[in-house]
This record gives sequence, C-alpha cells and structure tokens, in this order.
Amino acid sequence: MLRGVIADAAFRTFVVPSVKQHGWRDVTPEGNFAYDYMMEDAAGKVSVQVKLQRSEKGQPVVRIGARYGFTGNVYITETQKTRTGNDGDGEKTRPYRYGEFDILAVSMQPSTGKWDRYMYTVGRWLLPGKGENEMTTLQPVSMKPDDTWWTDDFVTAAAWFRANDGGKRMKLTTTAKAKRPRK
Repeated sequence: MLRGVIADAAFRTFVVPSVKQHGWRDVTPEGNFAYDYMMEDAAGKVSVQVKLQRSEKGQPVVRIGARYGFTGNVYITETQKTRTGNDGDGEKTRPYRYGEFDILAVSMQPSTGKWDRYMYTVGRWLLPGKGENEMTTLQPVSMKPDDTWWTDDFVTAAAWFRANDGGKRMKLTTTAKAKRPRK
C-alpha cells in the first residue's frame, strides 16, 4: 500500500509539472473520489486514477499477452479500490465501474526502477469485470507504448479519451492461459 501512495505522489511530482507546458493543470477538488487527479486544459477536465504495476517478491508480474489480445508478454496492474464493502443495494464497492475515472495511469516503477515512468490508457477501454458496469481487477499493461491501447504520454492518452472510439474495449481471448511465462 505504501508503494501505491508513492506512485500517487510521484504522479504529482513528475507528471503534473511536465504537462503544464501543454496547458494542463491540476484542479483536483478536496474530498474522496474514485479518481486521484482531476486535470484540466482548455478543452476541459479529465479524471485520472493512479495505480502501481503489480509485483511479487520484488519482480514485476508478467503474463502471456495473447490472453488479452497483445503480442508478447504484458505486465499487470490491479484496479480496485482499497476500501471494501457494499453499498445500500448490496453491490460491491471495491471494483471500479466504468465512468468513475477517464484515464488509468500505471506507475511502471517495478519494471523500470524509476518513479517518473507511467503508462496510460483510457478507463472505458479496460477489461470488464463480472458485475454490471464493473472493471475486472487485474488489467494487462503493454510493456511498451503500442499506439492501440497504451501510451507513455499523458497528452496522448487525453486525446484518446476525447476521441470517438466507437466503443473500443479490451477483451479476453481464449487462445492462451494467463500464467507467468516460463524462463
């Protein structure tokens, strides 16, 4: 959990100042929201959820990308809220739902060793979960920018979010199992 807090602080330290030159500013309101940052430029606001790339025993988690429609291997990030519980209707409150944030920013520190490296994708593109309008907990992260799903540039991700994508969404395939590749 501490490393997730560092990833969030690193976004504020490295990304927020770097996108200022492109007209972006941090307008995050006080309070508890399903997103970590509200960024704004002349075209409007974009909400950002910051997560950390998953690691186990000090190594980044790697899975076979074919299961997610990617070539080669992928990293994994865990997209769920830290608090648990149910709302008044008995629905789980830990999974994110589509529309709760616009862009997912994944700190790539476990694989790069650097806190200033992020990969970005559009929230509505993430894999669906089991419940209605829920995102699945474990999401694939491309190992490098791929011009389809993942970029290492916040401004590009914001442009993707604002573009009409025709309902584009990542999908699980049945061609491969999601086990760690053997070395």
